[in-house]
Amino acid sequence: MMIGELAKRSGLSKDGLRHYEALGLIHSSPVAAGSRTYRIYDDTTLERLSLISLAKRLGFKLRELTESLDRLFSDTVSREERAQIISEKVAEVDIKIEELTAARDLLAAFIVTPDKEFMDEMLKDMGLWLE
Repeated sequence: MMIGELAKRSGLSKDGLRHYEALGLIHSSPVAAGSRTYRIYDDTTLERLSLISLAKRLGFKLRELTESLDRLFSDTVSREERAQIISEKVAEVDIKIEELTAARDLLAAFIVTPDKEFMDEMLKDMGLWLE
C-alpha cells in the first residue's frame, strides 16, 4: 500500500510515517512509476505500527524503539531477555513517578501558600536560589 492508504488505515500522518521510516521503525520498498518513484508498504507495517503504539503507551521513546522494538516483540528473543527489557523500563517509570510525585507535592504546597516569599524560601531550601 502507498503512504496515503497507510496513513488513512493507521490514523497517522504521512509526515509521522516518514519520521518512523527515517528512524528505521518501519520500512518500504521503492517502486518506479514512469518518472516518479513511490514507496510501497506491506501489510505487516500496520502490525508494526500497532506494536509501536503499544510500546509508546508503555513509556518507550521512539529512539529507544529503534534499538529494541524487534527485540521486544520478536519470537526469537527469550522470555528472560524480554523480561529484562521490560524490567528496565519499569525502573525508569518508577523514577518518573517519584519525580512527578515530588513535583505535585511542591505544587500543592504552593497552592496552600501562594506567596512569593514562600516560593523564594522554598527555592533557597532546595538550593535553587540564585543571587
